[in-house]
Amino acid sequence: MRSFPVKNYLIFYRTIDEGIEIARILHGSQDIETIFQDEG
Repeated sequence: MRSFPVKNYLIFYRTIDEGIEIARILHGSQDIETIFQDEG
């Protein structure tokens, strides 16, 4: 999974055959590691 910042947000995405798939959009103040661990 890859990410890039847009203002105060991080956009997480994956590359797929047809282009990209947006997985998540999170505000930068959130605890991103915990969010992804809870999903795991």
